[in-house]
Amino acid sequence: MSENALVSIVLPVYNGARFLAGAIRSCRAQTYPHWELIVVDDCSTDDTPQIAAGFAADDARIRVIRHAQNRKLPGALNTGFEAARGDLLTWTSDDNLYRSDALAEMVRFLADHPGVGLVYADYSLIDEGGNVTGALRAPERRDLMFKSVVGPCFLYRRAVAEAVGRYAEDLYLAEDYDYWLRVSARFPIAALHRDLYLYREHAASLTGQQKPRVLRARETAILRNLPRLGWTTRADRAEAYLHLADLAGAQGRTRHRLAYWARALGQQPVLAARRGVVMLVRDVFGDRWARRLSESYGALKRRLGRGSRA
Repeated sequence: MSENALVSIVLPVYNGARFLAGAIRSCRAQTYPHWELIVVDDCSTDDTPQIAAGFAADDARIRVIRHAQNRKLPGALNTGFEAARGDLLTWTSDDNLYRSDALAEMVRFLADHPGVGLVYADYSLIDEGGNVTGALRAPERRDLMFKSVVGPCFLYRRAVAEAVGRYAEDLYLAEDYDYWLRVSARFPIAALHRDLYLYREHAASLTGQQKPRVLRARETAILRNLPRLGWTTRADRAEAYLHLADLAGAQGRTRHRLAYWARALGQQPVLAARRGVVMLVRDVFGDRWARRLSESYGALKRRLGRGSRA
């Protein structure tokens, strides 16, 4: 792969006029010059169409596609990637910002690591005013069983998209998580520990507004993909079912929670039994005592580990 490869950035947006200009400017400010930006306006009713059209008129690398009907985020992503011409693909959100060297760093990483299908980076958190409030280090692949380790800053090869296919339009609010699970089943993915992105936290974000739907969609994504993940161990699968038990518990679905815990027992009985005790303590006595018990288990495990090395 050439370090001059074209990068296609898809920017899906619905009524994102408040932050959209900043997101587009962060694409234009990239030190890596070989990119195209495809803004997919998902039938916005605010000033989004005018803002996007203004940037497109000023920069031939920017195109705008408008949906006649609102198709939600996965539909907008599929529209954008169908129009993408690049050898490398990514997408960003209307309320977030790239750091200026984001594309250059990720393109270089993929050029240097031809066996990696997708790279994802560290990022910072910002508030509504753009002030940095924290920083997050990208977790390693194993944690993909419990959270979307890929985060908001990533780049993948066209070959990945061709093999994995479209974003799942029936998994709105977990379409990205489902996609990363599908990618990891077929390609190596890797973390790049460089802070390359600014992720904005605000009350109007999708995940903030629809947390119960996010939890159910994540649950479906894990169940759909877990049998395909050849890189997982029995311990990984046990942890995945325990995570599903936690998701079901957060929604008050006790029967499903117990069923997932039973599946975890079938994968690794000792781990599942220990976590089951913690779950029971949390239910009866609350989070504080559950944390104490979990910390005690951790301390005991560390002491036993030191003893085995003595």
